[in-house]
Amino acid sequence: MADIILHHYPGSHFSEKIRRILAYKKVPWHSVEQPIMMPKPELQQLTGGYRRAPVMQIGADIYCDTTCIARRIEQLHPQPACIPAHLSTMIALLEDWADKRFGWLLLLPSFTELIPVLPPNIMDDRAKMGLGLTKEAFVAGAPQAMSQVIVFLARLDALLGKQKFLLGSEFTLVDAACFYGLWLMKNAPDLFRQVMAKYPAVTAWFDRIEAFGPGDMKTMTYADAFRIARESEPADLDGGVECVEALGMAAEIRRGSKVSVVADDYGREEVGGKLVRITGEEVTVLRQDSDLGNIAVHFPRVGYRITPH
Repeated sequence: MADIILHHYPGSHFSEKIRRILAYKKVPWHSVEQPIMMPKPELQQLTGGYRRAPVMQIGADIYCDTTCIARRIEQLHPQPACIPAHLSTMIALLEDWADKRFGWLLLLPSFTELIPVLPPNIMDDRAKMGLGLTKEAFVAGAPQAMSQVIVFLARLDALLGKQKFLLGSEFTLVDAACFYGLWLMKNAPDLFRQVMAKYPAVTAWFDRIEAFGPGDMKTMTYADAFRIARESEPADLDGGVECVEALGMAAEIRRGSKVSVVADDYGREEVGGKLVRITGEEVTVLRQDSDLGNIAVHFPRVGYRITPH
């Protein structure tokens, strides 16, 4: 089995979602640090254009978006389970809530507090990603976001007063998805202490997950990651359906056809290639890079738009 390579940067809160899973499972992984903002030429050469963090590489298979990354890790390292089969549907629904609602609400006040210590051009970079990611929008939205954060924290605290983790006695993907937004807030320590002081069960839960530690991580250069991609062939291509209409897709989108895949919220750099797998949960395109050779790029279905060429 090829090693896991995570392309990320230390301050990436979405990357922390995956780092917690790897630490919990005690899966060895290699860290390739990418820039916090554009340009990201090496990352985009691997992905074909996608720029967001994190990206997971296994040989010549590239996984984009934490939804897709987490499920591939679970397939390769099923124990201890983070997505137990009997809870998989509930986990998918709650993960989406955490990523799109709870995590976003936490981002606004946290990022607003951190702006003075971040690179000076970062807000210009984020504004280019879309969704109104401007300094003015963050500052204006932070108070309203925090007023909703405390509602959710009170609910989580009540739930965690009865159990160690959000779905019971064992850590799951839902815990990772709810953890990373608070982890980002911890980088603004005064705000973090003020918010968490009222929620002792959430604080104990947070400490419990943080205690997993950094995991079994070794650093790697982009040169080594590129060499691995160059010397490998995509290995995760099996499965999928031919009748894409059954998945609610346009008839002209079929395996073997040329398509582009792009996020439907922000960071809308398109990735083009030949459609080689499509399921109810995932879409995979095969692309050829003049230096790296054949590269398979994997995305989740939800949150991404597939367009025929």
